[in-house]
Amino acid sequence: MLPAEINKIIDIPDSQSKVPVKIIDAEFIYNFIKKNNLKKTLETGFAHGRSAAYIMAATNNTHIANDAFQEAEFKNVGLENIKKLGLIDLLDFRNELSHVMLPKLLADNRKFDFIFLDGDHKFDGEFIDFFYCDLMLEDKGYILLHDTWLRSTQYLIKYIEKNRKNYQRIQTPIKNICLFQKVGEYERNWLHFKEFITFRSFIKFHFVTWINKNNKNPIRILLFKLKNIIKGNK
Repeated sequence: MLPAEINKIIDIPDSQSKVPVKIIDAEFIYNFIKKNNLKKTLETGFAHGRSAAYIMAATNNTHIANDAFQEAEFKNVGLENIKKLGLIDLLDFRNELSHVMLPKLLADNRKFDFIFLDGDHKFDGEFIDFFYCDLMLEDKGYILLHDTWLRSTQYLIKYIEKNRKNYQRIQTPIKNICLFQKVGEYERNWLHFKEFITFRSFIKFHFVTWINKNNKNPIRILLFKLKNIIKGNK
C-alpha cells in the first residue's frame, strides 16, 4: 500500500486534527524505512494510527504499538483506521502504557531495528521509554523522536547527544523529528554524567513559553506575520 492510498482512507476527526503525526512526517518515516529495508519496528503511542499505517505499509511486517487511551480518548478510531486499510493482521497492539509494555518486551528478548517514540511527552516518560528502547535497539538500528518543539523532547535529545556517544544524530529535512542511529555499545563507569541543560536552552524555553501563553501577545502576532510573509515569498 502506498502513502497516497493511506491518506484517502484514514479518518481523523476534525476535533483532533492537530493530534496526529503530520503527513509530511509520516511520508518521511515510510521512505526512510523502505530505503533502509527495516523490518522489526516498535512504536510508543498510536492515537489515530497514521504513523503505524505508514510503518506497516513500508515493512509489510508485524509492527508493535501501544496506546492505553485508544478507547477512552480516541474512541478506537486508530484501530478502525488500521482495519479499513487492511493492515490489522500486521498490528501487534498493546492496550497499556509504555512503561508497562517495554519491560515485558525486554524480558522476552525482543530486538528492533526501528523505534518511533511518540507516546508520553513528559520528560520522565520519554526518558524511561528511551532507556528501555535503547536496550532493545539493535546495533546500527534507528530511534526516531517526535515533537521536537517540546522542551521535554529537546532535553532528551541533549541528554543523548551529551551522554550517549554511541548514538549518532542524522540530519533530516523535517523540523519536528530527531533521528538517531545506534553505533555499537558505550561503556560508562558508574559515575558517568555530563550536564545537558544549558543556559541558552533555559532562556529559549522560557521565552517560547511566555510568547505562547497569550494568543494576543503582540510579539507572537508579529512573529507569525513574519513567518507567513517568509512562506509566501518562497
